[in-house]
This record gives sequence, structure tokens and C-alpha cells, in this order.
Amino acid sequence: MYLIVIGVLSIVLTLSSPLYRWVTAPGWLMSAVAGATLLPSVVGVVVNRRVLRALDRHPEHPAGAQRSFGRGMALVQGLLGVCHAGVLLCTDWQPLCRQTPLVGGWPLAPGLLALLPFLLSIVLIWIVTYPADRAVRQVALELYLIRGKPLRPVWALGQYVLYSLRHQVLFILVPMLLILAARDVVERYEGAIRRATRQTYAPDMLVGLAALLVAVIAPEILRHVWVTQRLPDGPLRDRLTVLCRRLRLRCREILVWRSGGMLVNAAVMGVVAPLRYVLITDGMLEQMDDTSIEAVFGHEAGHVKRHHILYFLLFALVSGSAVAVFTVRSRGLSRPEFELAATVVGALLLVKWGLLFGWVSRRFERQADVYGLRALALTGLPCTMPCALHAPAGNPAPAPPSWSGDALCSTAAQVFGDALHEVALLNGIQPEARSWRHSSISSRARFLQELALDPRRTRRFERSVLAAKAAILVAALAGALWAAAEMNVWGTVIGLLDMLRR
Repeated sequence: MYLIVIGVLSIVLTLSSPLYRWVTAPGWLMSAVAGATLLPSVVGVVVNRRVLRALDRHPEHPAGAQRSFGRGMALVQGLLGVCHAGVLLCTDWQPLCRQTPLVGGWPLAPGLLALLPFLLSIVLIWIVTYPADRAVRQVALELYLIRGKPLRPVWALGQYVLYSLRHQVLFILVPMLLILAARDVVERYEGAIRRATRQTYAPDMLVGLAALLVAVIAPEILRHVWVTQRLPDGPLRDRLTVLCRRLRLRCREILVWRSGGMLVNAAVMGVVAPLRYVLITDGMLEQMDDTSIEAVFGHEAGHVKRHHILYFLLFALVSGSAVAVFTVRSRGLSRPEFELAATVVGALLLVKWGLLFGWVSRRFERQADVYGLRALALTGLPCTMPCALHAPAGNPAPAPPSWSGDALCSTAAQVFGDALHEVALLNGIQPEARSWRHSSISSRARFLQELALDPRRTRRFERSVLAAKAAILVAALAGALWAAAEMNVWGTVIGLLDMLRR
């Protein structure tokens, strides 16, 4: 869901008027907005019924219902994105919001009004699919009972909607609204800024700087948007602190991510160490042992140490640079030429994010798995299997704190794979299920075992990821330099500095 939210908010942030003015009549415009708001939830009703029917017919085989729910929600979310992107790109909805009395005179207000149908549509989807979500979660809770672990009641509808709103919408919406507010303020004084700097693109530069600032401080904001608290002192915190020192991982704090025990997961956020947080859900703390938590923690550390967050930002920079170049080069085009050029650029960006981003993300996840496996070996996990790292017949001694070579510990690979399977089952996810950004849990576990048996594959895999990173870096640098030249960034910087001096 959060990827759909990013896409729709990016359109609102980038465009103040539609690319294609296909729907302008007030009656048809309101009908289009109403249809985009209601259609995804209508499909959600169908998905909800299918999932509940599958559970009723085959209660002994809930995997089919879980797969149906996952695919159905992917369909609903895709429809949500298409419908509301269509409203923003093809109708006069945004201009209408800007022309609304009182609303149009305040920064941020037009953008919020334009987003209101989208946000309402999301809430309606959650409401109509809540019974299916609850039923799927209850299947996972049966595993909690079998394991003899603490069991909490599945959250009520209000708790479910509030939690989803915090973690799937506000997580993205709050930082984006800050950028949107900065854009609106800059637009209000756009003429004065251009006159003072004598640069056409000075306002765009200011908005870009505001976006960069928000990206840096966002983790400090989001730790309060999500319900978090400091991981209490104790044996687990001591173990994770020691692991951080061994990995040379710097972060501001290790936090407990409160989910009412419904989510078994971990995350890391923050580009710079002083504002970087590692989060572990309360469900993971309740359901998994310390060794499994260390494995998951090592995976999140891998995202930091392998600079995945930075490369994702560079990946996004390529898109931003392409949009900037298009904005400059499209000036003076006729309306049909502009629409054709916008369609080509939009199609390329859709392919970039729809195909390339998923491909890159899946490889980053596997690289973080490899790093997590190495981190697990550093915790002193005894090696009890034939292992290329320690000895052909296994070695009961603790794994040495070494990162040299390509060999991986087979025992660590087995324990790490078991932790991945445990996370999947506790979240009601089939281990063979895959997603756009993640390979299936089973394939990731098998991959680690294969690497542990053949160190040469580890070397080839790391080289392939390094090549992908190099391609992203080159594309980002080339795109940024091209956009900088087109927008005369150097002259704009000098103009802004002169304006500040005056």
C-alpha cells in the first residue's frame, strides 16, 4: 500500500494541473472522482467474500485462502493506484481544488483536498476487507497457541484501521505533506524569488532543498508517527548492542515497534547515523527467541552496511532528474506534442519503477540476508554442520569474528533460514509466496544454503549486486549532471546566496 501512496502523492507534489485534460465538465469530473473512490472498495468486497468462502470450504488448508487474500489485495491496491492516478492526470480535479473558496488561499490545503478521495478510498478498502484480514490473522494465531507463546486478541476494526493508517499512509503522508507545504510557500513567492536571484529555476531548487532536509529528518518524525519506545535494558538489548559494536553499526536507538502483538517484523530507517533507528516489533519480541531476533537484526544491519537506503535514494534521483530535464525541454511544445512526450516519459518511469525497482529490491534483500548470515556467525553460534567456513566436518567452536573470504557458515545459513520461515508463518504468509519487492521466503532460505555450500556463488552474487549498484550510481550522477546543466544549477546557487546576503 505504501508504494501506491508514494506514487499518488508524487503526482500531487509534481503536478498542479493535469497532463491530459480529458474530463473537464463538472458533472463528469465529480462522477470520475466518485468512481475512483468507490471502485477499489467494491472489488475489495469481492476479495473479502472469496477469502472467507475459501476458509469455510477448506478450513484444513488455509494456504489457499492466504494466497487468495494476498493476490486479491494486490489487485485492489493496483486498482486504487490506477484510478486515483487517472483522476489526477486526466481530469481538472486539482485545478478545481485550487479554485475552491478559502481552500485555495492556504498552503497545503489544496493538496489535502485533492488527496481526500484517495484517503477515503483507502479507508473504505480497509473496512470492507477487515473480515478477511482478521480471519487470515487468526490462522496465524493458531500457530501461536501451538508454540505456547503469548496470544493477544486480533485487533478490532478501529484498531486495525488506525494501525494501518499510521504505518501504511501517515508513514509516507507526513513527510510528503511537509514537502508539499514547502512547495506551496515557494510558489506563493515564486516571482519575488526569481527576481531576486535572476534565475528561472531558483524556486525549484528551494523545493528540492526542502525535500532533502525532510528526507534527513524523517526518521525522527516517523518514530512518533509509529508507536515506538526504547528497547528495555536486558539480555537481548545487551546482545544486540554487542552485535552493533562488532558490525560497526551506528544508530541512534533500538526501538520496540508497538503493533499490539499482531506483526512479527523489523525495520531500519535513516540515512545518517545520528537519525537512524532500528525497530523490532513487539510481536517478534514475544514470539521469537533471541538467536532468531539476532538473525533478523543482522538482516536490517545489512541494509545499512550495504548502503541500500542510499542506493534507493539514488534510484529515485534518476527519476527526479528525468522529470527535471523533461520540464525544461518541454517548454514551448504544443499541447499534442507535450502530451506525447509526457506519455513517453511516464511509460519509461513506469517500467523503471515497475520492473527495475523490484529487480533491484529483491537482490538487495538477498544481499541483506547474506550479511545477516555473517552477522549471526559473529554472535558465537556453534557450528554443527559440514561447513566451508570452519571445517568439512563442522566445528563446535564459536564462529570467529571474521569477514574475510567468501565462505559462509552452513549452520548460520540453516538458523537464518529457519528464522525467515518463522517470520513468514507468524505473519500468516506462505513461505513460497513472493512479492514485487521480495523473493519468497523459501527461495531466500534455499539460496543461503546454496551459497554456504559453494563459496564461488557467494563471490559471483556479490559481484552482480555491486554491478547493479555501480549502474545506479552512474545513472544517478549522469542524470543529476544533465538536470543541473539544463536548470543552470550553478548560477541558481550563486543567485540564492546573493539573495541571502542581501
